[in-house]
Amino acid sequence: MRMKFLGIGAAYNPSWGSNSAFFMAGKQLYLMDCGESVFGCMADRPELAECEAVNILITHLHSDHIGSLGSFISYCRHVLGKPVLVASPDHALAVILKLTGIEEEEYEFRTEFAEAFPGGIRVKPLEVVHALHMRCFGYYLSDGNETVFYSGDANVMPEEVLNRLKTGEVAHVYQEATFKEKQHPSHCSLKKLCESVPEELRARVTCMHFGEDFQAEARKCGFDVAQVYEPRAAKEAWDVKELRPVREACAV
Repeated sequence: MRMKFLGIGAAYNPSWGSNSAFFMAGKQLYLMDCGESVFGCMADRPELAECEAVNILITHLHSDHIGSLGSFISYCRHVLGKPVLVASPDHALAVILKLTGIEEEEYEFRTEFAEAFPGGIRVKPLEVVHALHMRCFGYYLSDGNETVFYSGDANVMPEEVLNRLKTGEVAHVYQEATFKEKQHPSHCSLKKLCESVPEELRARVTCMHFGEDFQAEARKCGFDVAQVYEPRAAKEAWDVKELRPVREACAV
């Protein structure tokens, strides 16, 4: 259940890539959010070539979290021929996709989470506080062996999540963090995170979604820090059997 990050940047830090992570559950690829830079980062990943299907969990509708979603769905379906499941409690996501030309038949849209997801992954959304006029969610993710929590953008680690981290019900938390304190914060400051998370638990919390470089400060406080997963060179990825004919067709 450990996440591999494609980008670790906040919306105004594009050079670090849109904050997004993925993991594999057998032959099922799971992607957390799909911001502006994510399609470009994911397209040459060998995991995308090797998976049987793609499952995308969306935390909220800001562009740095859904900016390349439509293109990625279309690419997976029409170029790679892989089925795509998109999940969010927010029905508005399907409306946005339709407005950008992604029809309902191109993907499966799930807003209910009672049943297990492909690969046996249990997904449970938890509404978090981030934007004043937009619903935002974090996700509990369980593979039957352990449970992790991915916060999305949240201005505090939810008390429920913190309590489950303390009891061991949650093995690891991926929590967005910022360095600056603001009067009306929409993000969780490092100071606030230090005040809420006991020192002995901080190694099980990974900070992500950086608006600026304060990784050293986060590490000094005892937190883990998200790192971009080292991609294979594009040429090596293109040599994957499933992608080679795609690249040749695109070159025509």
